[in-house]
Amino acid sequence: MSAVWAMDQSRSSTRGLAFLGFPLMATLGGFLGLAFGRYRTSSDVSRRIGAWLGLAGTLALIWFNISGGFKEKTKNKGRDVTQAAFSAEISRDRDTITAALKANPGRERAWLDSSVRTRMTDRAFLLAALPNDSISPEVLDTLANSPDLNIALEAIRNKNTRPETLEHVYRTKTYPDYFFQALAAHHNTPPSVLLELYRRPRTITILDIWFAGNPSSPHEILDQISRTATDRSIIAALLENPSLDCGMLTNVAKTLMKTQNRDADNPNVARVAELVPTHCPGKATQ
Repeated sequence: MSAVWAMDQSRSSTRGLAFLGFPLMATLGGFLGLAFGRYRTSSDVSRRIGAWLGLAGTLALIWFNISGGFKEKTKNKGRDVTQAAFSAEISRDRDTITAALKANPGRERAWLDSSVRTRMTDRAFLLAALPNDSISPEVLDTLANSPDLNIALEAIRNKNTRPETLEHVYRTKTYPDYFFQALAAHHNTPPSVLLELYRRPRTITILDIWFAGNPSSPHEILDQISRTATDRSIIAALLENPSLDCGMLTNVAKTLMKTQNRDADNPNVARVAELVPTHCPGKATQ
């Protein structure tokens, strides 16, 4: 139990792997406990000594787990304090940027670009600035190539980021998976990149909702999603996509009809009925 508690203190994404060692740890603890219970009153001195050493080993194992758990809790508290301070700094920088942009009407882009270029090593300021529409594609291109994954990610999420910048990130980053969601959702991602991303083996399972909602997604992707999607959120995103056509709408309607008895409260059913007159006018009058 001490080992389970200690592992619960960890926030690591790989902490589940540690549970693989629990059977061995439990077996060792149980063996030492049984040895103590059996031999602690033995007439053989060596066995009695071994029994007490076994008890000491069990207690040491428990102490090791508890000590490690408390260390992890202390580490987490320190990280929380650091993160809270960093978030507060970003918030202050965001307010400063907003006020400065209002004070520079007509010069918003010039001011923000200049400020970013002079504070390229100020991580909090960059994260505060990057979601802003006033930042130029040229500056975004520079920041998209940052070795800091969070800075690069925020750069490619900006709506002003150019198609060539997005493709460069996709083809050159050593860990491209980190950017897949942003690339699948961005209106400026080149169709060739979207197709390649859609066809590649999935390392991220929720990408279809971003493809479905992206008006730049090639027809091939949207049509395939309209034929195969059963998730309500994915279908809802597709139904609001400006690139939706009658064929896709018909495919979605067929899917919904298959599940209508057990999915009567699905709001997508009503949405399909609303869209038919505008997307399939011929069918609406039949």
